[in-house]
Amino acid sequence: METDKTDDFQKEEESYNVEEIFVEDKVFEKKLLRKIDFRIMPLLTLLYLLSFLDRVSIGNAKLAHIERDLGLVGAQFNWCLSIFFFGYTLFEIPSNFILIRTNPSVSFYDDIMGICNDAYVFVNNFSELMSARFFLGACEAGFFPGAIYYITTWYKRSETNSRIAIFFIGNSFAGSLSGLLAYCVVRLDGKLDLKGWQWLFLIEGLMTIVVSTLSYFFLSNYPEKTKWLSDKERKYAAGRLKNDAGKAHAEHFDKKQIYAALTDWKVYLTMLHLGIICIPFFTFSFFIPTIVNGMGFDYVKSQLLSVPPFFCAGISTLIVAILSDRKRIRSPFIISCSFVAIIGYILLAVPSYKLKLNYLFRKILYAGACIVGAGLAPAIITSITWLTNNIAGHAKRAIATAMVMMCVNAGGAVASQVYRQKDYPHYLLGHSISLGFLIASTTTTIIQLIVFKTLNKKKKENPQSFLKGKTEEEIKNMGDLHPDFIYSL
Repeated sequence: METDKTDDFQKEEESYNVEEIFVEDKVFEKKLLRKIDFRIMPLLTLLYLLSFLDRVSIGNAKLAHIERDLGLVGAQFNWCLSIFFFGYTLFEIPSNFILIRTNPSVSFYDDIMGICNDAYVFVNNFSELMSARFFLGACEAGFFPGAIYYITTWYKRSETNSRIAIFFIGNSFAGSLSGLLAYCVVRLDGKLDLKGWQWLFLIEGLMTIVVSTLSYFFLSNYPEKTKWLSDKERKYAAGRLKNDAGKAHAEHFDKKQIYAALTDWKVYLTMLHLGIICIPFFTFSFFIPTIVNGMGFDYVKSQLLSVPPFFCAGISTLIVAILSDRKRIRSPFIISCSFVAIIGYILLAVPSYKLKLNYLFRKILYAGACIVGAGLAPAIITSITWLTNNIAGHAKRAIATAMVMMCVNAGGAVASQVYRQKDYPHYLLGHSISLGFLIASTTTTIIQLIVFKTLNKKKKENPQSFLKGKTEEEIKNMGDLHPDFIYSL
């Protein structure tokens, strides 16, 4: 009997050691990664496409005369854009706290968003539209940071940028689809006594509800808990993530990680950076149909011509993400893409200021819009990936991502006020403000690069300085502050 207990103990100890010692198998890992990609990424990208479509379609609704039909005057339309971000910001951290305490499933948020988007059909005035936009923002708050966190629970740091970029393509293609969909749907104006913009919100909301409901049954939680992987695949998927994090690996939930996120000054530096760069990004996303219309194109053509800038954004995001993952660096790509976007805004602002619109300068303005998209989108997504790469621990990463996205969406509220109707058609003030924020964000990127270089150097030269005076338990829970954790540059 005693011998049986000893044997059982030895088996448990051997099993523990097998889990702790990770043996890399490149061929097996490649097949596993492909399986995970095909299962997760298409559906996650589609969910984000529909999510962002619900958010930005109000820009197309403006060209479909929602302001006239609801009696909006002055800056009321801009406030309807801004109120979305108040709801989003308010519920950002609570939604992610719930996420890490339960399961990282994100389809529920999309379901509620679809219902809120359909509520637009029934609004009759400014106050009702404001209410609908606020609740849409509140319901969407958990989706984007939750999805980013979800990706980091499946992929290693060197793999995340290309996956987040694929996910983010849903954003760019949502902008393209929004223009195409609006072009087709607004022609239903008057059918069943509904305006064109009501049809637009109705169809988009129903699409979101159907897809998010189905996705609930296909999106799994953590790798070690999923049912569509074999036992060997589950163990390897979990083991490679622990091996990637090294001694910075932490369990799924730990209150100390939450405190670490709230007190990490590097997180606040990232909040500043992304809070600034998101302002030109959101002005681009919301106002590109209006900007194109200001170039001299009619309402219908403006809907169609809002497609290519978003398409350029999607393609450039994917290319930059693949290159960034291969090189395993982030900041040089963020800085380079920011400069590309700066050139685009200069092209938008200078001809608008000095020259009357004609065919040649209309093409220059439109090229500027496409260049802005090609630079802004990859700069944003690589910045978000940079954050997740440099935060260790599931809970800390989730809360840090929520904190940053809270700041991003506070910037979105500012962005909603940048392009004013009284500045139509040239929008010189809007272009200039966006350009200024883009230059400022490039500066913060350079500051972050210097900070991470300095910390990496200190960790390599004097690792004991990070461990001095700490207990074994404290060292175990240091996360990204551990000297073995080297920050991505």
